[in-house]
Amino acid sequence: MKTGQGKTSFQIIVCLLFLLCGAIPALAEAPANENWKDLPVQALVARLDRSLSYPDGVYSGKFTIIDGKGNPTMYDFQMHVSGAKRFLEFTSPAYGVALRVLALRQGEDIWAWDARRRDLLQLRGADQFDAIMRSGLSFRDLSGALLEANFHPADRAKKMEIEGGKEAINYSLIPMLPSSYGRISVLQNPAKFRPFRLDIYDRNTILFKTIEITYDVPVLHLGKKKDIVPSWPVRFESLDLQSGSITRMEIFTFDDTLEISEAIFLPDYLNR
Repeated sequence: MKTGQGKTSFQIIVCLLFLLCGAIPALAEAPANENWKDLPVQALVARLDRSLSYPDGVYSGKFTIIDGKGNPTMYDFQMHVSGAKRFLEFTSPAYGVALRVLALRQGEDIWAWDARRRDLLQLRGADQFDAIMRSGLSFRDLSGALLEANFHPADRAKKMEIEGGKEAINYSLIPMLPSSYGRISVLQNPAKFRPFRLDIYDRNTILFKTIEITYDVPVLHLGKKKDIVPSWPVRFESLDLQSGSITRMEIFTFDDTLEISEAIFLPDYLNR
């Protein structure tokens, strides 16, 4: 009997050790809940950039500009993303291709082809902050440029309450180099670190536009032929305080099963 009891006890110990060893990796992989108060502002900006990034794939949707008198102009758009490169094409049913934009090196190198003027331009300096087709979004806004790489924190992060009683993290950023954006005030979700509003000031620190960002809206995954709820932004809405215009960029479809040709990331492709 003693021998049998010894075997049983040994088997129980082995089972317990096996279960314990299996639990250790699971505990190690469990994500820790970060408290924004424990993070420097630079770390909050890094998480902001991650929230605004898009995985590789092809996106499509609507780009709508409503002028100060309420007149809408609508374009279809496609966006191809591959690593640090983006290619965007804006078309209208009446005129076909209106504009193509190429952003390379994480938005630091931007090219544009204006189909109406037949102009191919490499945008430099302040030109990168020009409005796209008189909208409230600039070439720089849609280039994928990292805020962390281009802006310094101007103050410490603080908690504030916004519309609807929601809590937000608030801090400001100032450019490292001369920029058309003199300051950006950020409102960021304290739990998921997603930015949901950017207030943008000019060089004279006068607020001239706001950009609101929406998440958690279903989009159609064309490859899987079903709706998904992505973690990346599905809508940007900009209010231009100078002209009163509203710009809305909405993503309706996504596909990461397509092979993206590297040719579209060459500047020479833009005017083809």
